[in-house]
Amino acid sequence: MQKTGMKGLLFVTLLLTFLSFESSTPERGNTTAAVGTDYPKDYFQSPVGHMIRLTGSFGELRAGHFHAGLDIDGTTGVPVYAAADGYISIIKVQASAYGNVLYIKHPNGYTTLYAHLDRFAPEIQQYVKEQQYKRMRFEVNLHPPAEMFRVSKGQEIGKMGNTGGSRGPHLHFEVRNTATQKVVNPQLFGMPVQDDVAPDIRDMKVYFLNEKREVLDSKPFPVGKQKTGGYDLEGDTVRIGAWRVGFGIKAYDTTTGNKNDNGIYALSMFVEDQLAFEWRMDEMDFDESRYINAHIDYSAQKRFGAWFHRCFVLPGDKLSNYVKTETMGAVSLFAEKPQKITIKVQDALGNARSIHFWALRDTQNMVTFPSTADRYKLPYDTERKLLLGDLNLTIPKGALYETLTFEYFVSAGNAKNQFSPMHHLQDSKTPVHKYYEISIKPYGLPEWLHNKAVIAKCGDGKPDNCGASWRGDYIMTKVREFGQYCVMIDTTPPQVTPVVFNKDMRRNSTMAFKITDNMAVNGLAYGLYYRGTIDGKWVLFQYDKKRSRITHVFESWLEKGTHTLQLEVKDDRDNVVLYTKKFLR
Repeated sequence: MQKTGMKGLLFVTLLLTFLSFESSTPERGNTTAAVGTDYPKDYFQSPVGHMIRLTGSFGELRAGHFHAGLDIDGTTGVPVYAAADGYISIIKVQASAYGNVLYIKHPNGYTTLYAHLDRFAPEIQQYVKEQQYKRMRFEVNLHPPAEMFRVSKGQEIGKMGNTGGSRGPHLHFEVRNTATQKVVNPQLFGMPVQDDVAPDIRDMKVYFLNEKREVLDSKPFPVGKQKTGGYDLEGDTVRIGAWRVGFGIKAYDTTTGNKNDNGIYALSMFVEDQLAFEWRMDEMDFDESRYINAHIDYSAQKRFGAWFHRCFVLPGDKLSNYVKTETMGAVSLFAEKPQKITIKVQDALGNARSIHFWALRDTQNMVTFPSTADRYKLPYDTERKLLLGDLNLTIPKGALYETLTFEYFVSAGNAKNQFSPMHHLQDSKTPVHKYYEISIKPYGLPEWLHNKAVIAKCGDGKPDNCGASWRGDYIMTKVREFGQYCVMIDTTPPQVTPVVFNKDMRRNSTMAFKITDNMAVNGLAYGLYYRGTIDGKWVLFQYDKKRSRITHVFESWLEKGTHTLQLEVKDDRDNVVLYTKKFLR
C-alpha cells in the first residue's frame, strides 16, 4: 500500500542488554553435500572440468526474476560437458537471454540446460547453421529427433562463452523436472561446490503493516559490523511504535575461496521459537519468477540498488516457495511482553547464520497513518478500470501485490514529436506483476502519421516505444510498469554503423555492424528486424543484442571478386534503412 502521510517519527529504542548473534560461531553444513535429500546425489557430474567457482546461485535475486540455475565462472572456449547420458532435445540460438543454449533430456526424469555457449560441438553447430540458412533467420528454436544427438556422460557438447544476455564468460547450468518443467536447484544433486562459509547478514529493515500485511511505511533497522567480522544490532530489545510489523533482511552467501556475493538458499523467521515465515529455493516455477518483485523491497532496490528479502509475505504474492504459516511473517507487538525474534539465513550446503532479538510495542510513541481517499484506490485482488478523460487504464486482478493508493497527474508535453500531455502514473518504484492496458487520446496528430504513433514511456535516456494500436480516438497498448507515458511519433529509421568493414575485405574473416534505433523497446513493441544479403543472397548475421552488433563470418563458398552487401534494418513503426556497399573479397 502506498503511504500517503505519517505523523511523527519512528521511535525505535534499543535496550543494550543480551544480544545473541551467531556471527562468530555460525552453523556449519556439509562441505559439498546439499541440504535436499530427495534428489540423486551421484547421477550428474560437473558440466565443467575445473573446480566450480560460482558467480551466481540458484534462486539469487535478479532484476525481475529469481536466478534459475548456477553460474559457473570460466573463460571463453573452456569445454562444457554433458552432465549425464541422454539426448539433445532442444537447441536455441537467441540474440539475448540465454544466447546459444542446449537442453539434454535424461532417462531419470530430468533435463539439464547449458546456456551462453560460445559455440556448440561441431556436428551440432553444423546442424544449427543449416537450419538457420533454411529458415533465413539467426534466432532459431530447434527440436531435433531424439536419435540425432545422443550424448554420453562427460561428452563435450560445446564451449563456454558470453552469448545472449551474459555480461561475462560463464556457463549458466540448470536442472529441470522434465514432466513439470520446474527448475530445480542443481546443488541438491551434489554438484561439487566447496563451501564451508556461512552467509552474511548485512542489513535489516522494519516495516509497518496493516491487518492485511500491506506496507504502511518502512524504516532502517541497522546491523553493524563487529571487529571480529560478524554483524550486530546495537542492542537486543527494540521498541517500535506499531501494532504489527514485518522485517526485511539483506543477506548474501559466499563459497570457500570465492568472495563473490551470491544469493542465499533459505530464509526463515521464528517468533517465540515458532516458525512464522520461511522461504526456500529447492525448486521454482518459471511462471512465478516475477513474484520476486513482491518478495524483495522493490522500492529500495529501485532507489538504492539494495536487495532486501522480506521476512513476510505481501497479500498478492503467490510465490510457491513459502511455507504456509498462520501469520506469514507478520509480527504482532505487545506493550508488556517482548516477542523473541530469530531470523536465520542458510546456503544450499547447510551453512547458516542467525540473529536473535526481542521486540516490544512502544505505546508512548505510536506512529499513526491518516486515512486516504478511495477515488484512486486500486485493490490487488480485483480488476479496476480508471476512466480519466484523456487516459484510460484497466488494471487486472493480480497486477498488484497490495492495495495501492494510486497517484496520478498530468504535465505539459515539451518534445517536438509528442502529441499528448505527459501522464504520470504512480512512480517507477511501485512494482506491477501483470500487463495492464493503457489508452491515451492524442491531440493534433495528423492522420497520415497515425501509423507512426506509439505510446512512449519517458524517463532517463531515450524514450521506450511501448507499441500501439488504435481504438477509436485513443491509442492503446499494454505495459507492465508505472511511470510517465505520452503519445509520440517515430519517423526516424534505424542506423547502421560499420564496425569491421571496408572496401577491401580480402584479409578479414568477418564483417560487423552496429544497428541502433532512436527509441528503446518495451511493452508490446517489436525490436529491430534485420536482413543481410550478399549479391542478393541471404547470409547469416549473428546478432549480439547487448552490444547492438551483427556479425557475418564469410562463407567458404563466397567467390573472389567484387560483391554487393545490402543490410535492411526496420523498427517497430516500419521505419527502414537500406545500407548498400560494395566490397572486394
